[in-house]
Amino acid sequence: MADSNRGYTKLLNLTDEELMGTLCLEPRFKDGDSQHTAILNCQSDRFLGALFDSRTSFEFKSKEIFHIVEPQYVEYKQFAVKLKLRNHPTNTLCEKDIKDIRVYLDGCIFEHCFTVLMKPDLNISQVLTYLNKFDTALKSDREIDDYTSKINSERLPRFLIAVETPEFFRIFCKLLNFYSNTIEARANYTARPQELIGKVIQKQNSKHIDIKGTIPHRNCVYFFQKKNEYKGFFESCFDFERAINKDCFKRLSNAYGKIDFDNPDACDDMYFTVYDMKTGNDEIKVSSNENTLEEDPELPKYSRY
Repeated sequence: MADSNRGYTKLLNLTDEELMGTLCLEPRFKDGDSQHTAILNCQSDRFLGALFDSRTSFEFKSKEIFHIVEPQYVEYKQFAVKLKLRNHPTNTLCEKDIKDIRVYLDGCIFEHCFTVLMKPDLNISQVLTYLNKFDTALKSDREIDDYTSKINSERLPRFLIAVETPEFFRIFCKLLNFYSNTIEARANYTARPQELIGKVIQKQNSKHIDIKGTIPHRNCVYFFQKKNEYKGFFESCFDFERAINKDCFKRLSNAYGKIDFDNPDACDDMYFTVYDMKTGNDEIKVSSNENTLEEDPELPKYSRY
């Protein structure tokens, strides 16, 4: 009988030859999928609970819970793929192993996806080049030290990677490198341009939320929306959706019921954020003659409370 646990273990231990002969990638999204995407890059469920609590007003939240990082309304491109068992796997694995892997993939509640949101001047080849260059030095956002995390909390990334199953990060990287020539040419892997409506981070002080254990600079939510293609009158009809407002939080109010308030931490390694393509993501670029951030026209102005 096929076994899901064996399938998971086998996936993590595939050789490169077995991996290429067994798995492939396919687009994550289809036309007509949701217009809105929220990236909950947080290490505290308590912050999410306060943010999405339907009993408090948006005005109260903006005063006590969060502030918005500038600039807003920044264009990004979205690239998203998911794991798929090849229709005709090669004979690098026995039939039993293939059945175990199929049972594992089919039995998961969530699909195993790899999503990249990147500035419009980047493409997936450049992202892969960066990942290959800083392979062993790349760290998840949870692993970034506090000094770097505090500075980055007030910046917008060059690109952001979200992986639902962090253990499969290397698997995705290997498959993306293997299929890089064909993926770049296929438009259906890159969804319509996204607009970052805003990046919301936790305030350092609040009378409402006990920040002890929440580490405010490690809690942020990105609100994305498919870039509006309408012009003129129709463009103004959609402007109400292009703002950080009560509707943004209302769309995610179901998250409130899943919060474990007895455990303020929600540490995982789902997110990898890169702010500078020339250094590792755990470094801050400084000028050579003084210990300050080097001037960079892409660095946003610091937010105001």
